[in-house]
Amino acid sequence: MTNQTAADYWSSNYFSESFNRSEWQAHPYALARLKSLLDDKVREQWFADTYISDRTVKRALGIGVGRAETEIGLLATGKVEHYDLWDISPVGLEHAKAVATSHGWGDRVTCHHGDFSSFDLKPDTYDLVTFVASLHHFSDQPDILGKVRQGLKPGGLLWAANEYIGPDRFDYPPEHKRIAELFHARLPESLRKHGLPQIIFPTAAEVEAADPSESPASSQIVDAMRTVFPNSKVVSLYGCLPFTLFWGLNHDALYDTIEGRELVRFVMDMDVALTDAGVLPAYFAHLIGWRD
Repeated sequence: MTNQTAADYWSSNYFSESFNRSEWQAHPYALARLKSLLDDKVREQWFADTYISDRTVKRALGIGVGRAETEIGLLATGKVEHYDLWDISPVGLEHAKAVATSHGWGDRVTCHHGDFSSFDLKPDTYDLVTFVASLHHFSDQPDILGKVRQGLKPGGLLWAANEYIGPDRFDYPPEHKRIAELFHARLPESLRKHGLPQIIFPTAAEVEAADPSESPASSQIVDAMRTVFPNSKVVSLYGCLPFTLFWGLNHDALYDTIEGRELVRFVMDMDVALTDAGVLPAYFAHLIGWRD
């Protein structure tokens, strides 16, 4: 039932405009900042140019792909020949297959629907394994990363893209909440969610009830990566302030009004300043690991 609950949750949200507007990383200004952190390239082109420019990936595996936009983007770079796509929901996979087919790449993707945790990878199978904002949905980080390492060929790469590495179940520490609350209190009513004077943060229990797979051990990801892949790299994507603050914002206003769009721009700048000053940690990152 836990897996079905998670599958139903994502099936209903992959193409939901209101859901996507609530995601801070989906806002155009957030996307622009993410791009600026990657040599002004979209993430798949940045990854291809930075990490696989000297090779052709014969076979790649995408785990928790959703709509598989990044995986299909990697196919488009010409650096990946074939992708095995896994997701707990069939909805995103059907879309991904249709998009790949529309580009004439239908034979370059193989879709698998189900719980990846129960699947054993054959050793030395893949040149590249990717998680796109999906690694944090696994509860046993050392186990899943160990499984991936086994499935990689020697010299193979793991890329966890736009990964959430913040507190488990969004159980933010009080000091992080306090900064968001002080910021929120100075906003006009029109930019606050339902006009409320305070941010209503979800409890860990509410997060788990909505999606049992949501960040059960996200805070362990970086340490687990460094243990399983000693030769690894973490590229900070910031994100603490916007992620906590977005719970209390009027998301439609952030898209549809000048004031809302300028607020997002300002929050992005404040997030970088507070993180670089050591006041806040990064909640999101690209993680790259190499199998020796």
